[in-house]
Amino acid sequence: MPTVLAGASRLAPERIRHVASPLIELGCALHVLAEPRHHSRVDWAVAVPLPAALRDELSQWTWTVRAVRARFFATSSATGVPSWSDEIAALRARAPEDLAAELVRPLRGRPLSSREVDLDAVRHWSRSRGRAVASLVESLLDAPAEPVRRFLDLLDACWSTWFHEVWDSSRDALAARGRQDRDLAVRDGVLAMLQSLDSSIDIRDSDSAVVQKVQNKRIDLSDRSLLLIPSNHIAPHLFLGEIPGAPLTVIYPATGRGPAVPTAQQVKARLEALAAPDRLQVCRAVASEPRTAGEIAALWNLHPTQVTRHLKALTRANLVTAERQGRFVTYHLNESTLQSLGPHLLTLILR
Repeated sequence: MPTVLAGASRLAPERIRHVASPLIELGCALHVLAEPRHHSRVDWAVAVPLPAALRDELSQWTWTVRAVRARFFATSSATGVPSWSDEIAALRARAPEDLAAELVRPLRGRPLSSREVDLDAVRHWSRSRGRAVASLVESLLDAPAEPVRRFLDLLDACWSTWFHEVWDSSRDALAARGRQDRDLAVRDGVLAMLQSLDSSIDIRDSDSAVVQKVQNKRIDLSDRSLLLIPSNHIAPHLFLGEIPGAPLTVIYPATGRGPAVPTAQQVKARLEALAAPDRLQVCRAVASEPRTAGEIAALWNLHPTQVTRHLKALTRANLVTAERQGRFVTYHLNESTLQSLGPHLLTLILR
């Protein structure tokens, strides 16, 4: 189920560039404002000094930065550190129809690799976000000049009100991280560089890397370029942007690899192991102290063969661990693995 980045050994370092873009970083920050709990940054989001009117306006546009981003939040033609004034001026110089098409990209109803826009799908899915958003999207499709101007004014207001200070304090570090990663690709190879970006990326073989995502996809790097964009606001995500005519964009946490990311297969195996009847009971039996299969069967009135089968499945999923004590094999709960599946599960078992 992971995403495979194939052909990495054939991606020449000169086809890799990096950018520290205030526009893209603002898009990442707006995503955090829309979903602060998911990013464990509720306190930060509350402290952002946004006037009430600006917060209300942002709420009308959050769909442009959530699961799928408007194109200009997901890639850049610049290199190095473009200025905010240059980026926002470039957006204002574009035709409103073009920007409107990029803004409705998250609602397009077609694969992101497609250039087509299914207008019926855009209208349909905009209605699921409420009347205000549906009306806004309708105006983007029918008469885009005014809503596009409104959106760009909103970005400028975010910049002048608060984000310019955020950018001033982080710009140089983001630029340095991008240069470091580009240099690493030249020195140690593209695969080593990719692996260093995030804990969800691992080298699979001499030509490819695997990204632990709940998305079964193969991306061929051998005939395309790569754009590296470190961010202070993207975590816990790793964003891979496939946009027609643009490099593969990788927006990654600037703070480093972070905690290990399990594979989709590992998570699936653990959930399947817990789904069988009586296995939560077996987990509870070994939660407070190590026990043998025979002891569990006797105390919980279960068949010994069934308990042994359950313990083997739970051990394979790393939910319990086995330890030999003389002629006995005892089992105990692997709390860290259970905690990674969700605090409610561990809380229930420990009760």
